[in-house]
Amino acid sequence: MGQQQGVSLFLYEEKYLESLLAFQLPAEQAEFTGLPSDTLESAMHDINKYAVVIVHGDMAVGFFILHTGEGIADFYGPYSHAMLLRAFLINYASQGKGYAKAAILQLPEFMRSHFPAVHEVVLAVNEKNTAADRLYSRAGFCDNGLRRMGKKSVQKILQYSLLGNQTAMASQDGELQLRLIHTLSQSPILNALFTAAQSLEPLPYYIGAGCLVQTVWNELTGRPLNYGISDIDIIYFNDNDLSYAAENKVVERAKTLFSHLPFPVDIKNQARVHLWYQDKFGIELRPYSSLEDAINSWPTTATCLGARLNSDHRWQIYAPYGLEDLFGLIVRPNKALIDEGIYYSKTHKWSRKWPELHIASW
Repeated sequence: MGQQQGVSLFLYEEKYLESLLAFQLPAEQAEFTGLPSDTLESAMHDINKYAVVIVHGDMAVGFFILHTGEGIADFYGPYSHAMLLRAFLINYASQGKGYAKAAILQLPEFMRSHFPAVHEVVLAVNEKNTAADRLYSRAGFCDNGLRRMGKKSVQKILQYSLLGNQTAMASQDGELQLRLIHTLSQSPILNALFTAAQSLEPLPYYIGAGCLVQTVWNELTGRPLNYGISDIDIIYFNDNDLSYAAENKVVERAKTLFSHLPFPVDIKNQARVHLWYQDKFGIELRPYSSLEDAINSWPTTATCLGARLNSDHRWQIYAPYGLEDLFGLIVRPNKALIDEGIYYSKTHKWSRKWPELHIASW
């Protein structure tokens, strides 16, 4: 139990059942969440779901579900120490009294008390649900750019660290970014690549994961920095022209820009990947909304990585799941897009080249 401003959080007990099943929401709110009558039974039969009741006095005024385990990987790849908050609502009759804000503000204390092994709470909020977005942001949830496609529209993935020292975490992330930049800068081939790629500006682009990740693995395991690299991936985004002809112009330009490199360069417009992906891989793909959206779906947490060196010599790094797995030689699945077979096919290939890798199970 936790308390703040007269509101308490309790793990579900049967005494709350009748009042929860009587909850109601107007249609404009029900569009974004499910009533307890829709979600409670499923939570009661899933060992990885915990129903939580928001209580004022002795009356249930709100409800949400905490979901853990592999079932949340589609929402959040690094799920092992995270819980997903879902189906959050305040009964319509109890709205406008500050209960939602009070409940969210005391959530960290509740989590530390009941789930001490959990390091992070995450949630998905519809981009159109601005009221909920404001509520969660004011309570300390952070928007770090993670997105997923929901049933109706794009959802933001908001994150709240429970480790208690977010300054230290930010410092550690900054240190790993500096370490990454130092490692990439030690490679003559990558130096030439990043310098040549500046000619692509102002086209938004990233150098993709493969050559970056493998360079780091090589540095960590004492191998030559270009060991195991067979090609270089560059991604860009242009949703104004999705034709093959427009993309091919960029491809032909890249052949000239990168002709001095010892590896072939594959450059693709991520705005048009959905047009050919199903035919090639048998998986239906929704259109990406940005370069970052594309990187969010790449197959492992360590390889969800893009980097560029801007013409003003500032580095731009995008790593939605952080860099700890990369520098820890940990390969962990990101289930946003791939299936088990694809994951093990990739990890088998990588582990043959880098046997030091720690391959997480699917």
